[in-house]
Amino acid sequence: MHDRNLMIFINPHQSKKYKKYIIFNFILLATIFAQPKLSFHLGTGFYNPSLGYLDPDSNNVIPSLGAFGKNILLDWGVKYQFYPNARIGYSRSNSYHSGKIGKSDYLRTISYRMLTFETFYYPRKKMELNFMLAPMYNKGIIKLSSSSSSSDWSTMLIGFKKDNDPTLKTSIESEMTKRWFGLASMVGFRYYIYSWFAVDAKAGFLQNSYKEKDWKLEGEKIDGPTMNIKKMPVFKLHLIFGW
Repeated sequence: MHDRNLMIFINPHQSKKYKKYIIFNFILLATIFAQPKLSFHLGTGFYNPSLGYLDPDSNNVIPSLGAFGKNILLDWGVKYQFYPNARIGYSRSNSYHSGKIGKSDYLRTISYRMLTFETFYYPRKKMELNFMLAPMYNKGIIKLSSSSSSSDWSTMLIGFKKDNDPTLKTSIESEMTKRWFGLASMVGFRYYIYSWFAVDAKAGFLQNSYKEKDWKLEGEKIDGPTMNIKKMPVFKLHLIFGW
């Protein structure tokens, strides 16, 4: 009987099965409890931009704007740890404002797009201090859409600058766009609740080279809204998921 049980354990088929089981569990546990190399974050940011002619306080053509549309950023991003104390990644912070201009639906989006470089160290268990520097390539979009042709684009363009051509032909759904460079610098604190889940808080500055010239609408260059966003303090709060 003893020899029969021994034969069961040394059966080649059973042996391969047990090896696969052990390897799978080893990899699974190592992935769960090891420091994540790849991480994804979701969260929000708080800042106070001077939006100039995109602010209804300065331009009565623009729809009313709440604190959510002006001061809140919606964030997401991904990072990869390529060195024991360094990460590289891509991050994006979006600001939105929607409403009505005449008969048209209005949507304004400002996207701060960052290529992030981050170093960090652990002062205590589960605690991390990090330092981030990120060149930015940002984009602004102003979109009007309506069920039929209207003069709402002309009204808004003249609101930005009286020299803009009010007779510029636009479609029922058109958008004006602008891109510009910038730089973000931040310091942060991260607390690991689990090895794969953490809360991260950052504070720093967003610096932009924005100018109101050379927005594009229907292939034509026009003057867009004045905005004073050269250097803005920002605070961010993120949930981090890693594996």
